[in-house]
Amino acid sequence: MSQIKTNKFLEIALEQIPRLLGQLNRNPSSISYGSFDRAFWHYRTNDISCVRYQEATLTLALLYCHNFEGNNYYQDKKVFEWIRASLLFTVRLQRRNGSFDEWYINEGSYVATAFQVVALSQAIILFREKGVVLPEEAVVLTCLEKAIQFLIKNKEETVMNQVSGAILAIASVGYLCQRKDLIIFADNLLDDFITKQNFEGWWSEYGGPDIGYLTLTINYLEKYQTLTGSQKVTPVISKAKDFVLAFINPDLTAGGEYMSRNTEYIIPSAALPYLGALKPLHLDDRYLCYILYNWIEAGLKILPQDFELHKGNNFYRNSRLLRVASESYFLVVNGDKGGSFRLYSNGKVYYDSGLEISSRLGRFSTGILDKNNKVLFGHGEFLASGSVKVIREPLMKTLTTIVFKFWQFFLGRVSFFQKLVKDFLRPRMINYSSRSSLTFERKFKYSKDEIIVTDIIYGGAKNDIKFGVKASYSAVPSSKYAAVPENDSLRLHPDFEEKEENELYLIKRIFHFGI
Repeated sequence: MSQIKTNKFLEIALEQIPRLLGQLNRNPSSISYGSFDRAFWHYRTNDISCVRYQEATLTLALLYCHNFEGNNYYQDKKVFEWIRASLLFTVRLQRRNGSFDEWYINEGSYVATAFQVVALSQAIILFREKGVVLPEEAVVLTCLEKAIQFLIKNKEETVMNQVSGAILAIASVGYLCQRKDLIIFADNLLDDFITKQNFEGWWSEYGGPDIGYLTLTINYLEKYQTLTGSQKVTPVISKAKDFVLAFINPDLTAGGEYMSRNTEYIIPSAALPYLGALKPLHLDDRYLCYILYNWIEAGLKILPQDFELHKGNNFYRNSRLLRVASESYFLVVNGDKGGSFRLYSNGKVYYDSGLEISSRLGRFSTGILDKNNKVLFGHGEFLASGSVKVIREPLMKTLTTIVFKFWQFFLGRVSFFQKLVKDFLRPRMINYSSRSSLTFERKFKYSKDEIIVTDIIYGGAKNDIKFGVKASYSAVPSSKYAAVPENDSLRLHPDFEEKEENELYLIKRIFHFGI
């Protein structure tokens, strides 16, 4: 048997397999045998089994089919039993309209349906390539074809990484079922998707670019190219890759709070063969099940490469991002997020996700994404101004939960109400921008040896103002991990000045980089 030499991608993925298997219901007589949602089958605190956990099936399929150093799961009889159980359980989770649920009953989730179809179809393609006879194949394919019809009937415009997953899902089922109509539909959807790529290289994620989700999009597009042989995605991937590379931070996190959805991970691929700071070890159980297979797929094809940070001073006019990478420091600022920024120098970092203001009127932030912010860029200067936003952090309460579940149980299965609920929740949970009467101005003056950040708050007293905070309040499940220590001892400490007069409060921070 051939051996595939272990590399870091494979090594760090294998280390997490015991944790992954701990999520799987391996009790053969259980009614939920094959569920990867431990909160559903073991803790019994969830009333649905989230279908996206079932993407872990592809992780097990990769382990079963590939013989490489340290892989004790290769062609293991028990592993194959678990794969079959997971497939059958997944089929049982499908709704009448072909969709699947991720967060709540009768959700009709576009992303969960698309990404689950990708995982299962890729697993079946792998089994066919390796000559593995899967008794459940016909049942699974029927399920996947039904799911594709749901994707075809629905449209996603706000979160574009989900569309890249849908393109791959439709093409994969077309390939498996030898349906040319699906392959053509996927290709047409891809054409439309390409037209929506910003000339800077990104697709919109709730109003702006996000690096973690862009690496996922690149990964899906690469798989589409491998499946179909399409060359039209080559320049598209190249442009997206260039944008990603600009925002991999010196500590190998990618993006962060200065991007639209605050993610910091790199999904590895041939275009991005990098081992980021955020590894499978740092993921929670949910996202371990969702995306662990990507590190195995990468490790079976490529070795991790060292990342080289490129120097330069760039202002991205569409995303309104400033990037300054010099010998002295690395700075990224996002004008749409009120001048939220990160600054690295000499192995230390300074985070600032905008000013946070607490008063008797509520809690506010200048760092919530708002395309209405005014942004000005000049030589050595950058200014962002706009309205201070209300911080919303809607937590689930008992009465709300009862009413919501009652609604979903009886009305949620109707497509019209599914869309209505999603349209209601999105602006309240993820991409909200509720302005207040307070206004702000943040100005950067930067040179070779110094950065001066000046904040002015108009229309309020000092109250309790926090700055230099790494924070985000939108509901983005794949953010807020702790891959890199955020200890105070590892942070830059600027000189500080403040002034308060009438209804104006001024904060000035000065960072020095001289020898």
